[in-house]
Formats: sequence, C-alpha cells, structure tokens
Amino acid sequence: MKIIVKTVALRPPAPPNAERVIELPDGAMVADAISQLGLARPDSQATLLNDETVPAGRRAATALKAGDILTVFPPIKGG
Repeated sequence: MKIIVKTVALRPPAPPNAERVIELPDGAMVADAISQLGLARPDSQATLLNDETVPAGRRAATALKAGDILTVFPPIKGG
C-alpha cells in the first residue's frame, strides 16, 4: 500500500523530502512508516495520522491503510 508522509521542521538527519509517498506492506503500522524515515530519535517526534494525534506509545498498534497521510514533526514548545 502507499501512504503520504509529510515531515515538518525536522533537524538532521531529516528525511530528504518534506513530502513523499512511501510503499508499505498491507498491515503496516505507524511505527513501521516512521522507522523508514531514518530519524535519530523517532520517539521524540510528534505524529498525526490523517490529522489525528498518534502518541508514541500507540504507534506500534495503529494500523495504516492505503492513502493515509502521516505527518511527523518535533513537539511544539512555548509558554
């Protein structure tokens, strides 16, 4: 299946393309997609699946389907 992965404001080593289509096997989970990005600290990134938050602890249990949009970005800090 193919999904769209968008990366926003990631520091090196960041994926080379801010938006791309990746191919995953049927039954793949959010954690599988993130592992393909080659991030140094993937658990420190925030993730959205079709604009819904996916906490780090649920990535291995959250299934993907063809056409999903996964967005990965650093957590926003401020105050």
